[in-house]
Amino acid sequence: MDRKLNIAMFLRISLLVAILSTDFAAHADWMNLTGAETAQNIAEIYVLDDHVKVKLEVYVGDLEKFEELVPDEWIKESSDKRPSLEQRMQTFATKRLQFITENGVSLPAKLELVEPRERVDRLSPFAGMINPMTRQRVKSAPKDKRVLFAEITYPFPDNNKTPKQLRIIPPLNDRGVAAASIGFIAYHKAVPIIDFRYLGQPATLNLDWQDPWYTKFDNKNLTRHHKYPLMLYLYVEPRQVRFESLLRISDIAELTGFGHEDVSAGIEDKYLSLQEHIKNYYADREELQIDGVSYKPDSIRVEFLHATLSGLRVLENASAVDESSLLIGVSQKYYIEKLPQKIDSRWQYFNQRVERMPVIVTDEAGPLQSLIDKDDPEFGWQNFLKKYSEPVIQPVIVETGWNIDIPYFGKKKIVSQIPDQQQALNIVDGVLENSRVAFIEKEPNNLVRVLSEIVSTDNPMLLQKELAKLFSPKVTGGAVGAVQLFKDIKIVNIRQLDKPESFSATISGSATINAKHWGHVDQREIKFQLLLDLVEVDNQWRLTELTVIDIKEVK
Repeated sequence: MDRKLNIAMFLRISLLVAILSTDFAAHADWMNLTGAETAQNIAEIYVLDDHVKVKLEVYVGDLEKFEELVPDEWIKESSDKRPSLEQRMQTFATKRLQFITENGVSLPAKLELVEPRERVDRLSPFAGMINPMTRQRVKSAPKDKRVLFAEITYPFPDNNKTPKQLRIIPPLNDRGVAAASIGFIAYHKAVPIIDFRYLGQPATLNLDWQDPWYTKFDNKNLTRHHKYPLMLYLYVEPRQVRFESLLRISDIAELTGFGHEDVSAGIEDKYLSLQEHIKNYYADREELQIDGVSYKPDSIRVEFLHATLSGLRVLENASAVDESSLLIGVSQKYYIEKLPQKIDSRWQYFNQRVERMPVIVTDEAGPLQSLIDKDDPEFGWQNFLKKYSEPVIQPVIVETGWNIDIPYFGKKKIVSQIPDQQQALNIVDGVLENSRVAFIEKEPNNLVRVLSEIVSTDNPMLLQKELAKLFSPKVTGGAVGAVQLFKDIKIVNIRQLDKPESFSATISGSATINAKHWGHVDQREIKFQLLLDLVEVDNQWRLTELTVIDIKEVK
């Protein structure tokens, strides 16, 4: 029974992760399903300009399989008859971890550093669960964290030529089977070639020195999750449509006709100039047709992103990262009054190496993936939402004090009284929900208009700014999040205010914050404490003042 439950759980989690982190998407929190990051031995391989560098973590229980690396002083018995380090490294380069060029030349190995360490903690979310495909349990990292850490370099032949191909051969036994469990990651310069995979057999790596982005293994199972150099994302939301594109620097420069004239300018100046050029390029372009009408973007954001093992990272300082691993993200916002029925667009640019590119369209129902190519570059969205309803402000009506129903005049309050705990909680719940709905508005004037329906204050802009700390928080990469759900709202304290029909409440609670950008769902839990002043106007409770006492993310 437990086995069946584990398989079902693994399948559910695997399916969810597959949906969220398929090859089409660029996720900042991508998760590896292979479990290779928890293998007993780990090899990080870096193909650089004139050599290969390997950072190797050897599990303490596998030292005999990498005996050549073990220092003499670690061996209790006499090492007089032991081969010299130079001889051992020659053996290591030809029988343990081998790198062979397309011409059959085995690269020599040089031990740069060896020392005892604890293994780097690389957690796998599926460790201990049954993989339904292999029927094998996904292994956890060894409990014994001790490793031999070695840094090894493999110089290229001294003929001023870089190899076009490298064959990587792990330690093999007499039957040609891997003699040790090795999880490995590989980079060409700064570009990750694969996610963590098992090096269980010889693997051939084809090197593209002109553009390392296109370096790849012959084995199609040895690849990275973020492999497309061009990607498009269309987000359809109640009050805005966002069209986001991810491109390499060389592609966006060709697409927009960018050429930096000042050759003496530094890389930072070049990137700033590129950002400004891209904004100007898109400012007057009508990329989208919404319900048959062509629109120009209301705002444009340009970011530099870096392809990493776990997905994409937005960079504050792009000049510190090798250009070969950089991507440009362009986010265009289009404000709308209501959810449209149809959106159409046509992509104009495909580079010479990529004939098709992924498009992910996301609405309230979730993401829908497709591919476009040069012969069929059109994409869009059709409103097939059956259960969607427009967000609406609901009057917060909670009776407090003593009220009587007078014929022809309706209910009248004859005695004012501070709300009790339950009444205060109902008022706070309603006001918070209305504030959440108000911040669905993205066009600034519309946001001010809707907020005026739920607040009563002499300084609305100051109140809006304070509300934005909770309802419109900045998240990774400059994107804006939104509250999806409030939980555990509690009234900490209530006190009467000087104004009639008003009170102040200190509250605590938690909320789920969600932001979608660059194909990634940034979701986090926060805890908060607020001080709210509320007043009853025409039988409806409104917010007059709000102070954020504390907001912190729940790790």
